[in-house]
Amino acid sequence: MPAYKFTPFLLTLGIILSAGCMGILPSPEKKPFHLTQVEKKKIPEPEFTGKDRERISEDYIVVIASPSDTYESLAEKYYGDKSISYIISEFNHNTKITPDREIIIPHKSINPGGIHSEGYQMVPILCYHQFSKKKVNDKMIVTEETFDRQMAYLKLNGYNVITLKELSDFINYKTRPPKNSVVITIDDGWKSARTIAVPILKKYGFRATLFIYTDLIKPGKITLSWDDIKEILHEGVIDVQSHTTSHPDLTKIKEGESEIRYIQRLENEIGGSQKIIEKKLGVKPLYLAYPFGTFNDTVIKVLIKYQYKGAFTVIKGGNPFFYNHFSLNRSMVFNSNKIEDFIKLLDTFKKE
Repeated sequence: MPAYKFTPFLLTLGIILSAGCMGILPSPEKKPFHLTQVEKKKIPEPEFTGKDRERISEDYIVVIASPSDTYESLAEKYYGDKSISYIISEFNHNTKITPDREIIIPHKSINPGGIHSEGYQMVPILCYHQFSKKKVNDKMIVTEETFDRQMAYLKLNGYNVITLKELSDFINYKTRPPKNSVVITIDDGWKSARTIAVPILKKYGFRATLFIYTDLIKPGKITLSWDDIKEILHEGVIDVQSHTTSHPDLTKIKEGESEIRYIQRLENEIGGSQKIIEKKLGVKPLYLAYPFGTFNDTVIKVLIKYQYKGAFTVIKGGNPFFYNHFSLNRSMVFNSNKIEDFIKLLDTFKKE
């Protein structure tokens, strides 16, 4: 399948990134990247503010913990978001908070690219399609039992399922997600996403992204309706993004089709699906999953025209922060009851 892939490498004390392309299609330009030296900062002594249990410096806040303090409560107080408590926890070596202990709270994300002397952080994106109660002879359909077992593996082994928003903050070099982070996505718009996947995601406290192609969404026994999608959006487990209007190979030009007509068709698939989803659900898609994982420079230009922030292939592998936003990897999860096959997709760190 034609696609892009960047090959990073690190050298000794500094970290130098370069990229090459693989596959038939030409590679889009990688976004500019400037990396400061990775080193341990010496924490300056904070100035006393007059408060009994808090001192503030330019880069850090030092808090003397009270009996009620947790990493979540401190993140809520100082960041306004308890979900990023891992920033404080990891900075304090994940040690237990006890009364009267000093807790250091950095003002901003430390090492947002997840770069270390031995390698760098990757975020794998899992791609599912359909689910079934019983095993069927179709590699694209994962059984309920297998999906439950896979989610249990993530939960029991300390993986963190993050949202596309958190992934976006990472690839934009803003905030590093927790270690061992993964993203879960489900393509197309089949009914089993609601009847099988959503209850299991809720069971483990995970969220996922549903990439829909709008022509498929209609009342039926095996397809989701717009009302179905509204209900699962309301449950807060799923967010919805675009998978085009009719699920074509976006790189194929029809016989006798002019360049102008080809671009118009792309705009209908990319901009049209975005408009329909916004009208039906009240949310504007900002990410797109390429049908069949294929794309070219013209497709990317249309995505940018309609203000998409990124797009996803079906190339196996994790994503470091410096990958191109419009050629992000996704690993297909096929119908296999071997947990070892699933574990191979969880590439969260690249050693160099």
